[in-house]
Amino acid sequence: MASLRCPTCGHLFESDYTPAMPFCSERCRQIDLGQWLDEEHALPVDIEKHIEEQANRTLDDEDS
Repeated sequence: MASLRCPTCGHLFESDYTPAMPFCSERCRQIDLGQWLDEEHALPVDIEKHIEEQANRTLDDEDS
């Protein structure tokens, strides 16, 4: 049995006793999902590189 800390509420819980891993409860899992959907959490993106890739992809599609 491993004791883990919930990333949402910080509660210490046993990993074997939750179906909502890595969260302590379904409630914390839903809170985390809501934060991602509200864009409170995000993965870092190099926006300039992303725009350039999109422009190149569009140009390649037009050439085909």
